[in-house]
Amino acid sequence: MAEDFSADGMLDMYLYENGQLLEQLEATTLEKKDADSFGEADINEFFRVMHTIKGSSGIMMFDDIMKLAHKLEDVFYFIRESKPDNVPHMELVEHIFQVSDFISAEFDKIRDGGDPDGDAKELIDELDVFLKMKQRRMVKNCRRQMCRSRQSSFILHR
Repeated sequence: MAEDFSADGMLDMYLYENGQLLEQLEATTLEKKDADSFGEADINEFFRVMHTIKGSSGIMMFDDIMKLAHKLEDVFYFIRESKPDNVPHMELVEHIFQVSDFISAEFDKIRDGGDPDGDAKELIDELDVFLKMKQRRMVKNCRRQMCRSRQSSFILHR
């Protein structure tokens, strides 16, 4: 049974399945790019796509692809779980396309027999700034709401 194992077959499957997922991600993003925001189902789909690409890239030891997919997955996790208001839609669309372009270019290198040697650090840093900005804004809004709530409570109890 072990003799039947083929690293090439595994690589082919990795490229095919993750290529399909990237196409799905791009199609949904293109379809919804002119909307005000992505719906809950879209965010869940994007999260699942990035989660799958992250995991399979880790198994294949394509570290930069894995790290980049993980960072975009973190963005979608935050949006899915926190449901923040005013996510800059076009900025998010741009990030999705940048990540997709990077990963697609890496897949092309692999298909051509090369190594996925692109440096994802700049994109990861940009996504990290985007995520932290959204997290900080959400904390500020929560603090404002808590202050308003306390003021209302104070006024009602006077």
